[in-house]
Parts: sequence; C-alpha cells; structure tokens
Amino acid sequence: MYIVRNLLVQVGLSEKEGQVTGSRERRLMVLGEGVYTVAEVARILRPTMTSRKVHYWLKKGILGDPVRPGSPGRPTLLSFEQLLMARTVQHLRDNLQFSLQRIAPSIERLSSFVFGRLFDEEWYMLRFFETDRGTIGVTDGLNHSIEVDTGQFVMPEVLPELEAFLNKTRQDWERHEVDIEGFPHLVSNAGIVGGSPTIRETRIETAFVAYLARDLSTEDLRNLYPYVEKEALLEAVRFESWGREKFAA
Repeated sequence: MYIVRNLLVQVGLSEKEGQVTGSRERRLMVLGEGVYTVAEVARILRPTMTSRKVHYWLKKGILGDPVRPGSPGRPTLLSFEQLLMARTVQHLRDNLQFSLQRIAPSIERLSSFVFGRLFDEEWYMLRFFETDRGTIGVTDGLNHSIEVDTGQFVMPEVLPELEAFLNKTRQDWERHEVDIEGFPHLVSNAGIVGGSPTIRETRIETAFVAYLARDLSTEDLRNLYPYVEKEALLEAVRFESWGREKFAA
C-alpha cells in the first residue's frame, strides 16, 4: 500500500482516484509498477540522457504513447519499459554512429523492429550483421529481418556488443530492474518505491539518504543502516548531488 500511496502523491491523484483502474496510468499504480517523469528517466540514465532527448523521441513516436501525456502543471509519465526504450535508442544511436541525414529515419525503423521483439513474451536473441551492401541488418531468428543504412562505416566488433546490450536489456525487463551507470550499488526497480532510485537489494531511497546526509555524518548514517555498505551510502549521496565534498569517496 505504501508504494501505491507514494505513486499517488507523485502524480497528484487522490487515493480514491488511484483505486480506479479505467486507465493505463491507474492500473500501473494499483499494480505497484514504476511510473517515471521524463526528468526522472533522464536522471536515472545519466550522464548520456537528457530530458530533451526523451521528449524528442516521444514526439517522433519512437517510445510509444506515454502513460500520461503532459500538460501545464502535470508532467509526462512513462513506464519502466519506456525507460528501457530510451536507454536502448541512445545506445543504438551512439554505437552505430548514424550520419546526420540518416539518424531519424534509421533509428525509427530500427527501434520499431527491435522493440516489437525485445519486449515480447517470447524472446529470440536478436542478431546484428553487415550486409553485402554495407548496411546493418537485424534478424530475430524467425526469418524476420530488416536493414538500415547508417551512412557510416561500422566497426565489426560493435555488432556483438549491441547483441549483448539487447540481451542485457531483455534481462532488465524481465527482472523489472535497471542498474544506474557509474553507481554499482544503486538501481531503479519498477516494483520498489515506484521506481525511485534505491540502494541495491533494499528499499532505501537515495533521495532519503541524501536528505539525512545534510545533517548527519558518515558514521551517523552507518549507525542508522548498519547492514548497508559504507560505499553504498556514499554513492546514494553522490548520486543525489548533496554533500559532494563532505562525502567524497
């Protein structure tokens, strides 16, 4: 019940409204799944992600329809799956190095094919390959494949890395949890505290640890959480950008 009520506060709905399951947004809250603002997606996927990128990909339809469209005073809400989509689009864009003329159409075509299989109930490992024409192909092992022209030379070693990345993304989707890059002790789990960043294998929010750190010493924090590694607490504080000098590792 705590997760549901926490989410209701985040999106500005009353508890009574949150019990209504007539929309995708409310169904997600009742199930206790993660619901993310665009700013939260950018924060969890930093340093390469920005809110502007996420909004652009939403506008282009690459990430699908949001859980709730934004309006004045009401932030756009995304699902955990869409958080993974944004991370995947960024990774494909960075590693395939599309020419400026081909970025938008190629990413849209590639993402549509990949997402239609990456988040399907039945998973078949996606394979990347280079065609005789110098384009990049993707196949799902079921005689379905597409080709995209990056407009740039792609190093051969990039393709196995992309396959490994998509396989990891599938695993993240199945466990409903994503690691936070650069902070090995921190995660965002869609089923824990509404997806807010937490210390791995706990329900301790990084924001709460950082809030406490404004008035408490490192040892005080250790006394409050004796079962949590010191480095995990320090990472939580650094991630939230409070006490950066005082709590330097």
